[in-house]
Amino acid sequence: MIGLIFLNPLLGAAVGAAAGAASGALADVGINDKFMKELAAAMNPGSSALFVLVRKATPDKVLAELQGSGGKVLKTSLSHDDEAKLQAALSAAKT
Repeated sequence: MIGLIFLNPLLGAAVGAAAGAASGALADVGINDKFMKELAAAMNPGSSALFVLVRKATPDKVLAELQGSGGKVLKTSLSHDDEAKLQAALSAAKT
């Protein structure tokens, strides 16, 4: 907008279009939107889902925080052993 008002209108439009394209390309980094929509459509009324995207974590602290919160792991990029530990922590009784 500023480019259109104060600078060359074509330059302002080009900069705005480039910024919009860059932000659009970076907006969908993480959990697949299609997966979230399909899961939402398949859920029963009154139920909920939690999507968690973690880039860096201390696994023992994460497991301690999630312990006993219930739920089922549906999709993960963890190894089979780590996924089993996560599911066990979710299913464990809270101490």
